[in-house]
Amino acid sequence: MDKSLLPGELTSLIGREKFLEEAGQAFLSTRLLTFVGPGGVGKTRIAERLVHAAAAGDEPFECGRVHLAELLDGEDRLASVIAQAFGLRENSAVPAETLVTEYLRSRRTLLLLDNCEHLVGNRPGSGPVPHLLRRLLRAAPDLRVLATSQIRLGVEGEHLLQVPPLCTGSEESADPNALTTVHEALRLLIVRARAVGIEIAETDFPVANRLCRMLDGLPLAIELAASQLDVMSLHSIVEHPDLLDLLVDGPAEETRHRTLRTMLKLSQKLLSRDEQRMWMVMTVFDGGFDLSAAQAVSAGQGISRVQVQPLLSQLVRKSLLRVAHQHDTTRYQMLFVIRQFGRELLDAAEDASSMSARQDHADFFSDLAHRGAESWLTGGEVEWMHRLLTNLPNLQAAQRHYLAHPQQRIRGLELAINLTRTRCHIFAGQMNDARRMLTLALQANAGPPSPTLITAISLLAWITLLQGQHDVARPLLERAERDAAAMGLQDTITALLYASATSIFLCERDPVLSRETLPALERAERAFQLDGNPGDTFMVTLFRAIAVAFMGTREQALLLCDRLMTSATDSGAQWSITWATWARGLVELAHGSMYRAVTLAQEALQTQRQLGDTWGLTWSTWLIAVGAGKLGDHELAGRVLGVVNTVQQDSTTRVQNMQPFLQVDCQVRKQGRHVLGVDRFERAISDGEALTIDDGLTLALTPVGNMTRMRVGEELLTPKEREIVEHLAQGKRYAEIGRDLDIADRTVETHVRNAKRKLDLPSRTQLIAWFLEPLHTSA
Repeated sequence: MDKSLLPGELTSLIGREKFLEEAGQAFLSTRLLTFVGPGGVGKTRIAERLVHAAAAGDEPFECGRVHLAELLDGEDRLASVIAQAFGLRENSAVPAETLVTEYLRSRRTLLLLDNCEHLVGNRPGSGPVPHLLRRLLRAAPDLRVLATSQIRLGVEGEHLLQVPPLCTGSEESADPNALTTVHEALRLLIVRARAVGIEIAETDFPVANRLCRMLDGLPLAIELAASQLDVMSLHSIVEHPDLLDLLVDGPAEETRHRTLRTMLKLSQKLLSRDEQRMWMVMTVFDGGFDLSAAQAVSAGQGISRVQVQPLLSQLVRKSLLRVAHQHDTTRYQMLFVIRQFGRELLDAAEDASSMSARQDHADFFSDLAHRGAESWLTGGEVEWMHRLLTNLPNLQAAQRHYLAHPQQRIRGLELAINLTRTRCHIFAGQMNDARRMLTLALQANAGPPSPTLITAISLLAWITLLQGQHDVARPLLERAERDAAAMGLQDTITALLYASATSIFLCERDPVLSRETLPALERAERAFQLDGNPGDTFMVTLFRAIAVAFMGTREQALLLCDRLMTSATDSGAQWSITWATWARGLVELAHGSMYRAVTLAQEALQTQRQLGDTWGLTWSTWLIAVGAGKLGDHELAGRVLGVVNTVQQDSTTRVQNMQPFLQVDCQVRKQGRHVLGVDRFERAISDGEALTIDDGLTLALTPVGNMTRMRVGEELLTPKEREIVEHLAQGKRYAEIGRDLDIADRTVETHVRNAKRKLDLPSRTQLIAWFLEPLHTSA
């Protein structure tokens, strides 16, 4: 197994050769392998190495990595984070557990579950992790699971491997007199000491080995000790009184935990007062943070803005923080065990700093969600969505803080509303996260109706409508409309007007009643304009343009599309531009040139692909597919519809859940089956489904000029009639055609006669000329 530095690793893996070999053999013979050991022993690093080997082998596994330390006990999100680890989207109402099960059922996959111990019950085999693993392992025969935990999971078939500390020379197999031997633990200490500019001389090996033995070979403790060597000597660390006092008592396993705590206490004591304060304050972040967040939270803790960056750099240098780079932004992350210890220190503070830091954290991220909602339809809208998604754990932590304090619960509701307004969950394919946050906030804010409550209920209904759960949306809308009417606000709450109009458009099957969509969306648009938020206004105008494309005139729809494009381009809003482009393509599909419809959809798709938009891919590929069908290339239409099926499954979005789109979809499928025959059209769909998403999107971007278009009237012919006319155009006689197709001459003649009648062509010569006529594409 390769021991070099892997992509994404900041430090090399030292030692572990024998254990990695043993783990590799165990991995081949079991479907559930659990690395068990105390915190800081290196379970995660070894597991990552095994996952890397599995992903790079001759028969590679598709790997999903889930780090569970951030997942709180009692949160119903385990299946969701596993789904996200495999790149699955949660836009549908299908439970995440079902979504993951179906995805893994027929795939060769490896799931890494890191830090499981807090999600395992008191009884072996109980708790969220064992429960879900039983279902997944039974349903997915080619699934392997690698877990790390301080306790066994208790699932049937589990193979346990105890992860030992690094070899220190105190083991039975080692020579106790070989004080200068470079064992695994000493190798780690030497390498990490070099990282802080200290070279451990061979003459210091005896005391260095003594330190490694005192630390029981725990890698994390050794790394923390090494990080202090630029300010303390080896002898000073070894002779530190707290370290020695805590090492002499207690059983071995307890001693390891106490040793780790001792090193963390030592790390604390070697920090300046400001550095200690900074460490404690930074523990309020979940999932990492950037400089601006650190500055905002530190401001209320007596740490000035100019101090923050130097203090963060000191914590990085002393191994209490790690640096990562995401979306061109430097982010800081803290190991779970280090953060937990720092939180204990923060909680133990005698002043009100613990509550103040958490409050400042919640307020910063609440404001971030508000600014993100107000920054839609701006040049930075995509960057805002990436920033919000990166900080989703912090946003969820902020909401938990608000909901835990009765006087602040309304702020938890407002945070969920603003985050939903950013549409970042739609962009990333995580609509269930938005739904979950709104639901939690509404449950915590049960009480008399208010505009904020009605807005949240309306947004929750809107999300369920987009997910195709019309039965769930209906009672939510009824409740919101009833509460708004009781307050006399039925015509002023914008989210309610929008959700109600969307419900008519997407759900109403009666063509007469469905036309109420147009005035309803117009009222909603006016209300949003009065509110003065251009992003929210753009969204309702987009839906209005779509509705008019289906129910109004070309001129009306194009006028709305022009307004959308002007707003988006004037603002430099890339994501919004793709939707304005797509809407224009839909108008062309309904009223104009199929060539323009496909070209515009492809233009939108290219940009959506570059931006990482998971939601838009479904709609653009669908528009390309139906456009290709209407152009007459039913083979390509079928294949791209297969791609649509795959993209829909990936994003858990279904175009067919929405009534207006379902009608167009059915027409194109019906025409494709008629022209190509059912078997050939369904085979084309299957061929598209067999492609990877990347290959499928490339297929959808096939230039329109390369599409096989239909002759005028060709849709009137049956597949057999088209086939016979094609043979006829090759100069064949009826008898030759009959032999080729294994049918009687008279049957051939009958098909030719039927084709002439359907196309209103008097002679066989004109029928051949019709077939050979060059195909042109209208622009």
